[in-house]
Amino acid sequence: MTRTCVVTGAASGIGAATAVLLRERGSRVITSDLHDADVIADLATADGRAAFVDGVTRRSGGIVDAVVANAGGGPPQSSVQLNFFGAVATLAGLRPLLARSAAPRAVAISSIALLGATRTDLVQACLNGDEAAALDVARNVWDDATAAGGDATSGGVALYANSKLALNRWCRRAAPSAEWAGAGILLNVVALGFYDTPAAAYILGNPASRQAMAAMVPLRGAFPGDPREAAALLAWLTSAENTQLTGQVIFADGGFECRVRENAA
Repeated sequence: MTRTCVVTGAASGIGAATAVLLRERGSRVITSDLHDADVIADLATADGRAAFVDGVTRRSGGIVDAVVANAGGGPPQSSVQLNFFGAVATLAGLRPLLARSAAPRAVAISSIALLGATRTDLVQACLNGDEAAALDVARNVWDDATAAGGDATSGGVALYANSKLALNRWCRRAAPSAEWAGAGILLNVVALGFYDTPAAAYILGNPASRQAMAAMVPLRGAFPGDPREAAALLAWLTSAENTQLTGQVIFADGGFECRVRENAA
């Protein structure tokens, strides 16, 4: 039976590669992005999230078999809205449609950047579902980073990292719940390392940055990752073949995480 899969952030990079692979394997794919997608929606906004769920509901006929919540990144000013609240709205908003599937699966995309997350106040505000409070903290993080002519890049990285850490924790808490596991819905997170995508081009195009990042990846030949490699993992996690793996954070990063946290269980 043909599976209906939803992929956000599908206009380019890993989202696009995943949509292509799922279609090649016989799935019906509903894509979403800011442009060049079936459902055009800005997941950084409340209106965009509502439009996304409505658009997918209409196109899917009310049943979705798999969701890949891939949309992320974006400008620092909307990092928390998109990378946490947008991803959670994607998953929670489509959960009723997943619950009608015979083999429902969902995956959220995270990042190794979370290993540098330190703002517990931002993470907690996200987990509390308090978007206004989270944005207040985010503004403080941004202001601290840019005070007295500081480097705004550090602020953007901090917002992204903490948003992804919050997303990981939300998924871990949701996965074993009655609403998810109790309904037979498998929910996992894939934390990606360095991949050759348009979003990473500004970093990979810098020889010094590229060399520094390559040195962080222990697995020979794994840097930079190919989006199709990530797509293959996502395709399996959202397939009916995956019957046991849920509530896990899977680092697809060429060994970066285990080098950084070699003593973690």
